[in-house]
Parts: sequence; structure tokens; C-alpha cells
Amino acid sequence: MRHIHPFPARMAPEIALEKISSLKKGQTILDPMCGSGMVLSQAAKHGLMSIGYDLDPLARLISRVGATRIKEEKARNTLAVLLSCCEKDQRKNTVSKLSWIDKDEETFKFVRFWFNLKQEHQLRLLSKYLVVMPVTTDPKILNILKVAVSRLIITKEPKASLARDTAHSRPHRTITSNDFDIFEELPASLNRVLRALHIPDLKTDAKTYLGDARKLTRIKNSSVDAIITSPPYLNAIDYMRGHKLSLVWWGYSLDKLRKIRSSSIGAERMLNSNASELFENLVDRLRLTELDNKNYYMLWRYFVDLTNQTKESARVLKTKGTAMYVIGNSNLKGIYIQNSEMLKTAAELAGLKLTHETTRKILDGRRYLPMQVHSTNALSTRMRTEHIIEFSKAG
Repeated sequence: MRHIHPFPARMAPEIALEKISSLKKGQTILDPMCGSGMVLSQAAKHGLMSIGYDLDPLARLISRVGATRIKEEKARNTLAVLLSCCEKDQRKNTVSKLSWIDKDEETFKFVRFWFNLKQEHQLRLLSKYLVVMPVTTDPKILNILKVAVSRLIITKEPKASLARDTAHSRPHRTITSNDFDIFEELPASLNRVLRALHIPDLKTDAKTYLGDARKLTRIKNSSVDAIITSPPYLNAIDYMRGHKLSLVWWGYSLDKLRKIRSSSIGAERMLNSNASELFENLVDRLRLTELDNKNYYMLWRYFVDLTNQTKESARVLKTKGTAMYVIGNSNLKGIYIQNSEMLKTAAELAGLKLTHETTRKILDGRRYLPMQVHSTNALSTRMRTEHIIEFSKAG
């Protein structure tokens, strides 16, 4: 299956498809942590209404483009105009000023570290005509062009940046010079996006919002038929570590991205409040009493986040609506953390009833978690599975 943009540890399409195929036209699906947009794109192909939320601006961009019908000819024509504008400025040796970069020393230094001057100047011009003074007023076209640019930055091997493994959210600089020409490669990149999108397959457009899964403020009570989602695993993938190499070109300073990252579910930050008795009992039941103080309160925050999110899921679900969560487990300094058990406890607290649970092995090539995948110890084996847990909202 082709994807419009690299994304680490995306949900397996067969999981989403199995659930979506059981729903009827006219029903609405919600993915409150939509990530790569797998659920939304599959829903769009089946003619179902879908809604996606994500705090990560790049995830929201990818999700929106992956489930939106556009006119291919208009996208290609607008790209031609975009490149013409950029190349005219380039011939004049015009350097595009971007306030969120040039007025912020930290972000400016970040750009200079990860990008060679040739690619930096090209990206500045692209940002000028996609963000500062857009070449079109059509947001759908602007979004797909941003994705076409971004997929040349978020890569396994260095292309538009000096970084390797950016697609896996593990960027590290492996070269000091770069002759990659973004302008030359953009038409081919757009074509790849359009082929992966395969617009004739899309029957509906998804609604996507930049927002918090714990505060689904745009969604009314009892308005969603089904939820299909995958919460970030505690202490697993730092999506923003790679995504910020793209997002700095779309109007985001490092400080702004840091605030988004620190507020996300699964972030490695402590909650400085007394843990509830319910959580203390859960820690005892899961045999996590050996956790040090820092990790204990980080786990407490994760549990609170899951509780707040499942409460929102219960609020927006219709009576007898279903919620399917795909979640893996974590490792904190060699201690096995059963995220799946915390999720089930949080969901029960929110009033959701457990109806079904299965486990599946995670393929090595699709994992990208901080674990040596070839290890054969017991902890590694347990970390190589994910849980598919279904709940329902009682009448």
C-alpha cells in the first residue's frame, strides 16, 4: 500500500479496514489521535464521514491531504506557478525572510544545523509562497504542495536536509554538504503523492482539526458512531523530533513545537499532583512498585491523559457506539509497562464497557520503537505485540 508521506509506526491498514467494513454509509468515524491518517483515508474510500484530531501539525496536514479530493490538474498547474515564482526570486538572489525563523535565534540555529545553504534558500522561497504570500487561495492545493515538499525532508536518507533517519523520528546528521535540488524533485514528489492518494477512490472528505484528543470541543455529545484510534505509547516514539524539520518551514518556531510536544499524550513529563488511590492500586496490580519517583509520576500523568481521553470518547459516542484502540506496551528502564491495562482501567472509569481484546505481533520493519528488535529476552518479546481493544457505550 502506497502512503502519501512517511510516518513512523502507522496503524496497520487491515486493522482499520476490518472495523470500517462493518459500518454503514452515513455513519461517522472519529480518530481523536489520527497520526498518519490511516483511519480517515480508509473511511473516505468507503464513503463514511470521518473526523480526525491531532496536536501534531504535520500529522494533521498529512491526515487532511490523505482523505481529501482535489483536482490533480490544478495541483500540477499551481506547482508550476510556485516553482516559477521561486526560480525568479532565486535568479535575483533574493533571500526570503521568515519571521518565525529569523527573529528566533534558537530556530535560526536549528535550520543552519540541519540544512545546507542551497536547500535552506530553496525552502525559504517555498515557504514564502506557501505560507507568507500563498500562490493560491485554495487551502486544499496549498496542503498537498506542502506534503510534496515535506516528504523530501522527512526521509530515511538525506535529501532536502542533512539528516538521516528523519522518517523514523531519529534524525542524525551524517553529511556536511548537499547538492540535492528541491525544485527539480518537487514535480516527481507531487506525482508520488497523487498516485498514493488515488483520488478516484475517495468518496468523501474527512474533517480534520488541530486539537487535543482530551478536549474534543468541536464534536457534540453522542454524535459519533465509532472510534478507531491508536494512542501514543508511553516513552516510545518522539514524533516531533523528526517532524520539526518539516514544521519549521510552515510557520512554527522550536519553542512553539516544544510546547505542543510537552502537552501531548505519552510525553515524558511528570504530573506534579498526588496520585489517586485507583492509580496506586493499579501500580500494585501491575507490579510497578520498583519505578523510581520520576517514572512513577510520568506514568501517573499518562494514566490521567488516558482517563481524560476516554472520558471524551464516551461523551461523543452514541449509545451502543464502539471504540477500538490499538495500543502497545512500553519499557521504562527495563520495567515492563502494560499500557493496555491502564487503558482498560481508564475506559472503565469513563463508563465504557470492554467487549473484545486481541493481540497481534508487530513486524520488525514497522516498529521503530526504542528497543533492539533482534533481542530474544522476555521483555523484548512482550514489547513486540500490540493490543486491539474494543469498548462499547452502554445504553
